[in-house]
Amino acid sequence: MKKSIFKGKSTRTKIFSVITIVGIVLLLGLNLILTYFGGQKLFMIDLTPEGFYTMSDKMLEVCHEILDADESGNKKQIKITFCTDPDYLIGSDKMRATYFMALAMQNEFDNVTVETVNVALDPTAVSMYRTTSRDTISATDVIFSYGAKYKIVNATGFWTSDNFSYNGEYRVASILASITAINRPVAYFVTDHGERYYDPENPDSEMSKSLGYLADLLTERGLAIKTISLGAVDAIPDDCALLIINDPRTDFTYDDTKLDSFGYVSDLEKIDRYLMGESGAVMLNKAFDVDLPLLENFAAEWGIRFGDTQVFDPDNALFTDSNGESDDSVFSGVYDQNEQNFGYAYYGGFSSLSSAPKMVFSNTGYVYCSIDMSESMIESGNKYGSRNYAAFIGTSDNAYVYSGGATDTSVKTLVAAGVRKNLDSYTAENSSSYLFCTNSADFFSNELLGNTSYANYDVLASVISNISRTDRYATIELGGLSYNSPSFGGKQTASTTLSSSPTKVYSWDATEVVKYNKGLGSTAIVIYTVIVLAVPVTAAALGIVVFIKRKFL
Repeated sequence: MKKSIFKGKSTRTKIFSVITIVGIVLLLGLNLILTYFGGQKLFMIDLTPEGFYTMSDKMLEVCHEILDADESGNKKQIKITFCTDPDYLIGSDKMRATYFMALAMQNEFDNVTVETVNVALDPTAVSMYRTTSRDTISATDVIFSYGAKYKIVNATGFWTSDNFSYNGEYRVASILASITAINRPVAYFVTDHGERYYDPENPDSEMSKSLGYLADLLTERGLAIKTISLGAVDAIPDDCALLIINDPRTDFTYDDTKLDSFGYVSDLEKIDRYLMGESGAVMLNKAFDVDLPLLENFAAEWGIRFGDTQVFDPDNALFTDSNGESDDSVFSGVYDQNEQNFGYAYYGGFSSLSSAPKMVFSNTGYVYCSIDMSESMIESGNKYGSRNYAAFIGTSDNAYVYSGGATDTSVKTLVAAGVRKNLDSYTAENSSSYLFCTNSADFFSNELLGNTSYANYDVLASVISNISRTDRYATIELGGLSYNSPSFGGKQTASTTLSSSPTKVYSWDATEVVKYNKGLGSTAIVIYTVIVLAVPVTAAALGIVVFIKRKFL
């Protein structure tokens, strides 16, 4: 026969025994409740001065625009899949902020579901998201899906390349806008003239793979990708937000037998008409060692000429060989700091930072202005229209080219745009079209766009967002890749120590300090201290009370 644990004990002992048992049970229950609410219901206090774990009001506003029911009452069902266990997500500096943001979205929107899958233990759980061009899905990947459309993003993609800022809100909003878009604007790759292009019908081809990062960038901006043969269409399609001519090998010739034919339009005329429209955008990437007279004359009409020699810049060279000799053909560019310049608006505040990542160029030529005596001209017969030359990125003073058997040392422009501005005399509104030009076959390469220590991907994303003017979420004020946004690159990290030395956060144009990050603020320190000390102090106090009662009372 079992003995009762209370047999032979005094009443006081029995009472304290019951209190102890009840206390243990209550503590276990409280732990389970806090674990549930903390992990699933976000029952927490955000102690970070940057607000990493709190969605901004702008983020909530944008998400409501994307996720709320349409006029028919239908809601878009979104699933966010993290590819590892919650314990790892919470313990990871890279993953934690995005995981908590996803949980906050799940609590806010009943059509958002968050799930975790351990792909190391169960790789088949995400097999439906694999493509032949992506062999594995890693534990640090996050999958956003809407029906059959999905986007896979690595955890590092939610931070800037130097981990200076968390741009997760911007990236998540862009991804949601991209996968839920119904009528998506299109980026067309031209295919008629030996160009290198991304083929969405054949993503596993070597050519498509070589432009994989460019394709990711375009889809992230909310653009669908298609190819176009200019000779097979009468005009550039209306849904074209961006026309890409990448490394053509043959010239844009015309059929001289049809010049007198009614309705005949050459390929260059189709592009010109597209740019003369309300908001055309063309990215022309030509190799410096390929001679294309007709195409180059067309670009000159829009303000851009191409140099025919390679640029070397010893002052900004990135690599040296075993003998200590620098490779002057691979170097970082110099941002144009003229605040009046068209390109400055894209990267002005960003480029002024001493730690700003550099845009890197490899095997590149140069471009220069074709407009005489000025960088702007009024269009002939159109007093409301003007064409402007805008330099973006150049070289140091010691950059050089070989020309005519001699060495020419001077600043060279590497990236520029011809910008057409047109004032509508009735609405008094300006519209702009852009011919963005580079002189390097490597400009869109995976080697440059895929290197997270370079700024190539970020700068190009900002340019495309601004010239295509179609992804309404590309310029949302959530920071990240939109350098001219008021949040200036996302939520910037504060000091990693609890010191009083402030970290200054500047406005987007770097003219004023908008706040100081001082590690944990005074309020946060008080809350943190109370949370950390409350349990042991309470337990110690109860222990003292019990000891005194049992010993002396």
